[in-house]
Amino acid sequence: MVVTMIAALALPLAAQAPAQAAPNVAAGRAAWTPEIYPLYSGERVWARDVPSADRNAQLGACSWASGIACVSVGQGDGKHSIFHLFRCETRSLSNFIDALAVRNNQTGGAVVRFWGPNYRANIEANGRITEVVPNEAVYDFTHVDIC
Repeated sequence: MVVTMIAALALPLAAQAPAQAAPNVAAGRAAWTPEIYPLYSGERVWARDVPSADRNAQLGACSWASGIACVSVGQGDGKHSIFHLFRCETRSLSNFIDALAVRNNQTGGAVVRFWGPNYRANIEANGRITEVVPNEAVYDFTHVDIC
């Protein structure tokens, strides 16, 4: 009877414990998910997990229309996230850590501006893909302004 009472009490407690997945040691290099916040109506994450060899083609496809700026940033696993932006607004960045590239195809001389406590970068609207270096600057960036 004592065993039955202990089991009756322990079972509901065990059921409340959060599930934990086993670590995936075969997953390879650790990755992170870069984010831009907020994304305004019509803006979006164009693509995630873009291989380095395809990054520039994806940036071109993302920003083929005039008035668009596309930003690509590394995910830490050799792949990239690409963001499709066009609203003249300031946004916050998270997990912008390396391999930053921009194709600014906006009109009217609009500039894509990145900044943080120590570094700034301005990418003019020239339709070319511009890589932002050094990575220490990319690590520092906390905001982007598309205007």
